[in-house]
Amino acid sequence: MKNINIGILGSGFIVPVFIEMSKQYKQYHLRAIWGRHEEKLLAFKDEVDYHTTDLERVLNDEMIDVIYIALPNALHYEYALKALEHDKHVILEKPFTVYKKDAKKLIDLAKKKELIIFEAITTVHNPTYQRMVKEKEKLGDIKLVCANFSQQSRRYQRFKNGDLTPVFTKKMAGGALLDLNVYNIHFIVGMFGRPKKVQYYPNMEKGIDTSGILMMDYGTFKASSIAGKDCQGDNFVLIEGDQGTLRCNTTASRCGNYTLQINKGKTVNYGKEDDEFCGWKYELKRFIEIYEKNDLEQAQKLNKETLLVAEILEKALASAGLHY
Repeated sequence: MKNINIGILGSGFIVPVFIEMSKQYKQYHLRAIWGRHEEKLLAFKDEVDYHTTDLERVLNDEMIDVIYIALPNALHYEYALKALEHDKHVILEKPFTVYKKDAKKLIDLAKKKELIIFEAITTVHNPTYQRMVKEKEKLGDIKLVCANFSQQSRRYQRFKNGDLTPVFTKKMAGGALLDLNVYNIHFIVGMFGRPKKVQYYPNMEKGIDTSGILMMDYGTFKASSIAGKDCQGDNFVLIEGDQGTLRCNTTASRCGNYTLQINKGKTVNYGKEDDEFCGWKYELKRFIEIYEKNDLEQAQKLNKETLLVAEILEKALASAGLHY
């Protein structure tokens, strides 16, 4: 077992979650945190060896192995590229990038340099989700899929009052599709692969999709993917086949538990987790496994799904006439 020395870029909402979850594993050592505003970094000074507003100090720190990027969506590509160019492995928050071409550039560069670049997406690493992937074979021919992740943002009222935080600004590529619906897309694509057609129907406020429905046509079945940052809903993923149904009873990000109902058969319930951040422990464990084995093949396999999701997001935005 060896230490994985982490340099954190960003100081927003998700950073404290990453810090707390990383403490579950002895391998993670939080070396540094960077941000533009000194006063925000002071909140983390006891969690890291040092905090700094000097990005080059972090990128050139020879002790740092991995850069964790938790910046607004529009900055993901720029800062991940800087990290790779400085020969650092990268954990990049979802959505990986706004556009597929940028995702491909990062993935290709990581492969060329024999570095790991890893999308921080909780869904695909969760053993409950992986079990659901196998359970779906019991459903017969798939007919309908519906995913809902509606979680009114803590910042929504501020947004309505004119206080535009990054997640609600076009400049920073905010909105429901890239923030919440990306989990639904990973869930569905991880099971069924590339759809034949994609169409996004957003609800727009001040130039941002505060909620919306993504339709994915798989030819033999249709999938609807709903996300809302302006409303609160019953969050689930439901897969309906001609032989039964499979229901994830939580958001696609949590994959805390599910119910399998075979036609005229008994109901099976599996799993109990429903904590908002329960999937993080699996995501961080997966990165350790890849890093310690230097398993570039596994990293690149995950990158293929990341690239497909980036393609779908780009098509969805274009279908709705949204450009960042």
